[in-house]
Amino acid sequence: MKYLLLFSAIALLSLGQILLKKGVSVSPPEPQLVSLLKTLLNPYVFSGYVFYALSSILALFVLKKFPLSIAFPSMSITYIIILIVSAVFFQEKITLFKLIGITLIMSGVVFLFKSE
Repeated sequence: MKYLLLFSAIALLSLGQILLKKGVSVSPPEPQLVSLLKTLLNPYVFSGYVFYALSSILALFVLKKFPLSIAFPSMSITYIIILIVSAVFFQEKITLFKLIGITLIMSGVVFLFKSE
């Protein structure tokens, strides 16, 4: 159950980031109040923040089940999800350095769980 909580928090956090990116792509913010409000009320941006909030609530339960030194570094799995999604949906390039970085992140998460 604790792993379901962790991966749910990671999924919601990733979804929130993806929706924020989509929202600012559709309605880019400008440094004027009207523009900022328009961007914040964009359904994608608003939904992104809702998923961020839900992820934060789940993170409280994750913290109850895992040591802090494992719980929050495990959230870095979102970087991997975001890299893949950004390539597929936003046509961002996956470079060798990004792949090396993702490999290092995954290695770190594996080591953290091995130490548990």
